[in-house]
Formats: sequence, C-alpha cells, structure tokens
Amino acid sequence: MCWTVMVPDGGRAFTLDQVAARLAGNTPYQVHEPASLDAIGPPERDAYPILVDQCSSTTVLFEWDYLGANPAVLRRLSEGARVHSAWWNVNANNLLSFAARGEHVLAINARFPGRQEHHAGLARWPELQVMEDFFAAPAPEDPDEEEDEDDLDDRADYDWRAACLAVIDRSTGARLTGEWLEQPHPYVTVRMPDATR
Repeated sequence: MCWTVMVPDGGRAFTLDQVAARLAGNTPYQVHEPASLDAIGPPERDAYPILVDQCSSTTVLFEWDYLGANPAVLRRLSEGARVHSAWWNVNANNLLSFAARGEHVLAINARFPGRQEHHAGLARWPELQVMEDFFAAPAPEDPDEEEDEDDLDDRADYDWRAACLAVIDRSTGARLTGEWLEQPHPYVTVRMPDATR
C-alpha cells in the first residue's frame, strides 16, 4: 500500500484534475466519482486506481501499489508543494519518502533506516529528524567501544509501519484511519507504465 500526502506551499488546495495530471505525468487519465476501496478493484496496467481526497487544503492519496513512492511521480506531485509518502509491500520492502519544490529529497528504508547522518536532506523534514527512536543508535563516542553491527537489535519490537504513518500525520495533519478507508472517495485511473516515466 502507499499513502501519499501533498501539502501546497501557498495554502490553496490542488484540484482533482491537477493532482490526476501530476500522477499521470501529463499522459491520459480518468477522474471517477467517489467509490469505496473494495469497489475499485485490483490495479491494472491500463487503469491503475488511486483514491484522492482533500483534508482542508491538503490532498491525500491511497493506492494498493507504489506509484506514490516513485521518484519521478514525487517530483511532479511536489511542484509547489511538500509531499510525504509511506509505501510497503507484503515482503516488508518499503520506503518513507519526502519531496519538495519538484525535488525528491529523501527516501528511507523504514525497517533499516540507519543513522540520521546517513541521510542527506533529513534537515528538510524536521518532524522526522526529531524522531530519534526511528533511527539506529548513534555511533559510540568511545573509539574502544564496539559498534553494534545489527541495526535491529534495539528495534525488534519497533512498529516501523506505524512510525511512518505517525510522522506523516505529525508533518501534515492528515491521518490514515480505518474509517477513512471505509468511506467512498473520488479516484483517478492512470496508465502505470506512462505514469512512472
């Protein structure tokens, strides 16, 4: 699944057509009336569905795949906006991403995030930067102390999925809830091969 949130720089919400055009990469797309998640069916190459809705001036997107984690798509979505995205699949492959002003700033494997200093651009996402428990422990200051090789030693019970959603919530005010997923939302369909270029 992928949860993507767009916060406009000017405080003015993007229209559904503007969001759809950015998702599609200025290739053909269709805008559909509100429907439930169950009603839109599984993604197809020629009719890839993404739920789109507004939360004040913020735009929220939900999909059953990875379009919102694609760097080219994030760059387009972030023209005049800040975009936060959390994606993972059944194998726990994942990305927590941030884009702003047409630049793909940051993509972190939330399960194995490493240390803060490993991520150029982290300073541009202050809400993530202050989540010290998200990252691996800093290197020991004592050069004789051995550094732990296993990034997961202290994180075995850490819920990285919840952490991804929480930092997006904290950064944008948009929250992904079971209630939101049960409600009908407008959706767009794009051609997946065209949209990822």
